Amino acid sequence: MGSFSTFDIVQATSDLYSERDNSMSLTQRKVDVVIVGGGPAGLACAISLAKRRMFVTVVDKKKWPIDKVCGEGLMPCGVDTLDRMGIFENIASDSLRAFYGIRWICDQGAVAQANFDSGVGYGIRRTGLSDALYQAAKDSPYVTLMESTHLLEVKTYDSHVDVTLRGLDGQYGMKAAVVIGADGRNSKVRKLLDMDGAPAVREKRWGARQHFRVAPWSNHVEVYWSNGIEAYVTPSSESRVEIAFLWDKSRFKPAKAGRNLVSGLLKNFPQLERRLVGCETVSNQQATGPLAVQAKVPTQARAILLGDALGYVDGITGEGLSVALQQAELVAHELPILVRSNRLGADDLGGLGRRIFHIYWKSVRMVKLALVLARVPLLRRLAIRGLSRSPGLLTHFLESNMGKRAVWKLPLQHIPAFLAGLFIPMRQSPQNRLDAPTRSLGHEQNTATRTLDLS
Repeated sequence: MGSFSTFDIVQATSDLYSERDNSMSLTQRKVDVVIVGGGPAGLACAISLAKRRMFVTVVDKKKWPIDKVCGEGLMPCGVDTLDRMGIFENIASDSLRAFYGIRWICDQGAVAQANFDSGVGYGIRRTGLSDALYQAAKDSPYVTLMESTHLLEVKTYDSHVDVTLRGLDGQYGMKAAVVIGADGRNSKVRKLLDMDGAPAVREKRWGARQHFRVAPWSNHVEVYWSNGIEAYVTPSSESRVEIAFLWDKSRFKPAKAGRNLVSGLLKNFPQLERRLVGCETVSNQQATGPLAVQAKVPTQARAILLGDALGYVDGITGEGLSVALQQAELVAHELPILVRSNRLGADDLGGLGRRIFHIYWKSVRMVKLALVLARVPLLRRLAIRGLSRSPGLLTHFLESNMGKRAVWKLPLQHIPAFLAGLFIPMRQSPQNRLDAPTRSLGHEQNTATRTLDLS
């Protein structure tokens, strides 16, 4: 059987579902690919598949643009992928800002900073990225977008996949050659197809975030370390930064909850808290967890998992979005040939699945190393002290995190400086003092605002 290459839309009679609801009707659409989940992974995959003349339907239970809890930092490798897709030109100028590296700030004062070797990263407001991807997908004649649509059921057969959905106008079904689950950590595709597995780590980590109207004070993403919790500062425009938090529930308990969660978390970082006194918040705070999930297999017959639906460990290295975009690009490169030759069985998709999983697993190794620093305060403090004098070594680790270098091939010329830093670490330079006054900016249009109460 060949691919489903046209939208053969058929109104089925209500007796197809007479045993459940006599008033229910079913619309069946034949397409090449149904993607469940309209986040960056799903939309990027749809756009790339459409360029290869594949008919794709993307469904999401929310309305675009879609927001979520994430760090909003895109590493250079992810920037490269997004640039190849031609998406940057669609992103609003007030939804992105370049950053050039990472700055680690220890709770004892040492500061390690390094630039990327492989390019620049971008802080991108999640709604801005979602809207840019949505517009690109919407402009393609090969993509159909269905928002406010819930997945009810997925059934795979030798010849096709049946997907049952519920939208604002009722319940309907769709036939496709293959289904892709790109519906995030709590993937319903993964659950319905019995693909759930054990997470890659045992930590029960949680995350929260909120945006503030303030001029970015650094050209780096800043990571503030404390016991059991970290704070991440990512600029996403010339007038906005995102503050994200990650913490281990077994080692840290937030002092406040509800509307006061973020203000309570900030009290663990006095220098950062002082930066934000009097600054307006320009997004609702959001929290999520536990973070770690993983599928037992990346593919099975006529089904593929992508992005966080396949696996997610933690945001500590900032690689999640880049991983998802690279996976989407890979799937779009290999899947059309498999669809058109009707080679979509479990064995047929196995090679693609292994390559998708490899992209994810490369990031897991570095996440696990970073989580050791989060768990062991003494080791973390020593590492930041040493790296404060050895930016070349920190650059090596940043590039290794993106798969650009082998982490074990250490640049030996930077080791003496690292050892010196253990005894005499670099601290915050006067021009970048964290307690410097912050300039609060004017009103952002179309965004609910209020002042953060730090009392």
